[in-house]
Amino acid sequence: MPVPIVRHMGEPEAFDRTRRDYDAVAEIYDEMVRRGDLVTDAFCTAMVDTFARLVRTGGSENDVLDAGCGPGQWTDHLDRAGVRAHGIDLSPAMITIARRRRPDLRFEVRSMLELDAPDQSIAGILAGFSLIHTPPDLLPRILAEFGRAIEPGGPLLVGVQVTDTTGADGWIPYDHKASPAYLWNMDVLSDLVRVRGFRELGRMRIAPPAPGKPPAGYLLMRQEAR
Repeated sequence: MPVPIVRHMGEPEAFDRTRRDYDAVAEIYDEMVRRGDLVTDAFCTAMVDTFARLVRTGGSENDVLDAGCGPGQWTDHLDRAGVRAHGIDLSPAMITIARRRRPDLRFEVRSMLELDAPDQSIAGILAGFSLIHTPPDLLPRILAEFGRAIEPGGPLLVGVQVTDTTGADGWIPYDHKASPAYLWNMDVLSDLVRVRGFRELGRMRIAPPAPGKPPAGYLLMRQEAR
């Protein structure tokens, strides 16, 4: 049965472009994710495990959201780490793969612009390299939606490709193999998240996996009590 597409009213064309691009490479992307990179995966796992520990320590009974879950590898990892989690992604093909691999978990085709979650009802949000395709002028809207939905004290983990040389707004376009993307300055990104009610707990910078590739970075934030 085809996976239904849930579009946000007035959804930007850039989102539809990302959906089409990832639908076209979903199986290849899944194989690449499963193959992985030893060093990069070790650092990423460390950050996701720290995020999971914060969720467990917080004792919330709500789910964590894997926002832009792709084929669901981190949703699966969180579940195995003892954290209730579900995933959303723009790409129906990605969601099909995620459901095939973990039919017991909940995966939906949905935009991060509208999470379909009540205020303060999500224990934490993982956005692992899923915001990089968001046009910079739309990123504040998504971060505001994250801030609305995460419960007080809940963590937010954001992974992006990083640049130290930016335009005036803290980002530059990046020729990503799958779909148009953006590199972000970590300080600028942290400020964007902070004004949505979050406090930075820590960050990680990962060296480029190969010549010509950008470094990766993680920001771990916590929603301040409201």
